[in-house]
Amino acid sequence: MIIADKAFMKKVFIINILLISLVASHLSLDAQGTEKISWSESQEFDWKLFKEKREGYGYIKAMTYSGISYEVDLKENQVVIDVDAYFIYGKSWVMKGYKKPHLLAHEKVHFDIAEVFKRRLDKLYDRYRVDYDTFVKRNYQEALQNDFDMIFEKMDDYQREYDGNTSHGTISFNQKEWEKDIKEILEKTSR
Repeated sequence: MIIADKAFMKKVFIINILLISLVASHLSLDAQGTEKISWSESQEFDWKLFKEKREGYGYIKAMTYSGISYEVDLKENQVVIDVDAYFIYGKSWVMKGYKKPHLLAHEKVHFDIAEVFKRRLDKLYDRYRVDYDTFVKRNYQEALQNDFDMIFEKMDDYQREYDGNTSHGTISFNQKEWEKDIKEILEKTSR
C-alpha cells in the first residue's frame, strides 16, 4: 500500500536573485520532522526503514510513504530543476509479525513506481530548463506545477492499479509480473 499525499509533496521553487524570489510551498518534508531517502539503484531497501506497528488497517499489513517532488533553482542565469523520488521512513510502517520477503518486495515496487514517474516528470521538465528571462516571460512556474499535478495524479492512479492488481501483494503471480515489468521500465529509462 502507498500513500502519496500532496500535503507531503515538497513544492518549493527557489530562484535566488535580487529582484525576485519565487516561493510557492506546501508542507515541506523537513518541516514535518520526517526523514526521507531518495531512490537509487544502490539504495538498500529493507524492513529497517519501516516502523513496526501493532495494528494495521484490515488486510493492509505495511504502508509505504513515497512520492515525487521537485525544486527549481537558478545557476548562472539558467533554470535548474531537480526532481526526486523519495521514501519517507518516518511514516512508513509494517505490522508486527509481518516482516515477510514477499511483502517487502511489494513495498519496494511502490518506491520503484515513484522513480518511474520521477523520470517521466524530469523528461517533461526539459522544456523548462531555460535561461531565467525566458522562464519568467513564459510563466513557466505555473506550467511546472500543472505538469507536476498531472504526473502526480497518473502516478497515484498507477499505484492504486498496482495494489488492486496484486491485491496488495497477495496474488503472487501478478506481483512477480509487476516486479519484472517495473524493473524493465527502470532499465530502459534513465535520469
